[in-house]
Amino acid sequence: MFHGNTITHLDSPCHIFWDGMMYNGRSHSLVDAAAGSGWAAVTAAANGIVTRGVLLDVAAVRDVPWLEPGEGVFPDDLEEAERRQGVQVQSGDAVLLRTGYGRARHEAGAAGGITQAGWHASCLPWLHEREVALIGADTPQDVQPSGYDDVLMPVHAVSLVAMGLWMLDNCDLEECATTAAELGQWDFQLAVAPVRFAGTSGSPVNPIATF
Repeated sequence: MFHGNTITHLDSPCHIFWDGMMYNGRSHSLVDAAAGSGWAAVTAAANGIVTRGVLLDVAAVRDVPWLEPGEGVFPDDLEEAERRQGVQVQSGDAVLLRTGYGRARHEAGAAGGITQAGWHASCLPWLHEREVALIGADTPQDVQPSGYDDVLMPVHAVSLVAMGLWMLDNCDLEECATTAAELGQWDFQLAVAPVRFAGTSGSPVNPIATF
């Protein structure tokens, strides 16, 4: 079981439903327990995902070692990271968000419960306007609590169902951030190769950033 808050994994668009629908208006009835998903399963990326990755280090932008659980990341944070790092998110990019949770986990131990730092839902229009293809984070993506009483994970729900974004949950971005800072280069080739689990909504992965 790779979904959850611990294993680095890829979410495919069939992972979440909204009003009984998956991405691109496909019905939830395309998913069943016997055959899995007949639409937008992880095998849609069977040949891997290779694109330009951009790391946005929001913990560094806020001059803290890590964001505290429950702290959301907003569009102003993303643009300030772009400005400080001298990089700009472009169409087709994979955007990786560093909250510093990897450092917190290594130095202070993993926090319990589901409260976590992450993307605030207000970032979704920003990501859509930039035509981002994939998002990742060093947490399970959504800030928790999300601030929306009726939607537990709005970033997951909108990204997967409305935007068709692929998602990388629970990345350890510490080595990537250290290398990027040393080189003064915050973009790189990102390669993600999921296991070809037929009909499933994701896969454990080991993403590789090549500078």
